[in-house]
Amino acid sequence: MEEITRLRLEGYCLLKGVIPADKVGQVRQDIDNEMKAGLEAYDKHDWSAVTHMLSLAPYFADQRLLKVARTAFNHAKVRISQTEFKSVPPFRNPPEWRNFHTDWPHDLTDRSYCGLVNQPFPDSIMSITSIWMLYPFTPENGATWVVPRTHRDPRNPRGEGDGIDGMRSVPHEQQVCGDAGDVILIDSRIWHSAGANSTDEIRTSVVARYSPWWLSVDYGKRNCAFVPAHIFDAFPEGVQELYEHRRVKNEPLLIGEPFQQHYM
Repeated sequence: MEEITRLRLEGYCLLKGVIPADKVGQVRQDIDNEMKAGLEAYDKHDWSAVTHMLSLAPYFADQRLLKVARTAFNHAKVRISQTEFKSVPPFRNPPEWRNFHTDWPHDLTDRSYCGLVNQPFPDSIMSITSIWMLYPFTPENGATWVVPRTHRDPRNPRGEGDGIDGMRSVPHEQQVCGDAGDVILIDSRIWHSAGANSTDEIRTSVVARYSPWWLSVDYGKRNCAFVPAHIFDAFPEGVQELYEHRRVKNEPLLIGEPFQQHYM
């Protein structure tokens, strides 16, 4: 099934090999090394996580991925609203554990009250969450669970009165497994959950949320996290287009050394 067709019908799709096999090991090492500094910069200074993802960032403008996003949004102008480090620690939760939810701007429990599109959600795709597999995603290490076609379900796992226990397995759930370098794309309305990691190794990934030009991204801390000019100017042109709404001139932040990463 063509990727855009699968995204529209099933609510998710898998892009294989977005990060080449001979590059993904170095990207993974860079992300593991930079995560602590990146989280600190975000918490203390509102720097976007992308400022500590310089070896990964060029792939955010992958043409196959952007073709899916532009087709889904029916417009050439696409931007990234949020960028986050994600990890599942070793021996985290029992195998039956779930935490089904929908993503911004359909997050019914968003703490900054910027992701609460009222139910029932409009039948329009407003955001695509991309999950970047820096390690293989397996049933053992917490591969993402999805419930196909729930992007058009009027109910929600966190909806008041919808009667869904989002902390338990639900009918038709599927675990999306893949290789390091693959990317999952999900309609932000689809019910999904991280899996449980039963291994002795951390499972690290990165999330970047793609939004259409018309969607306001000026609310909430993650959406408003900025990219300093000296970092932004190092991005390839295609990546600059995705983050141009968050470019801010300022003095370099003395937390971590993102330019020490291996830049492709």
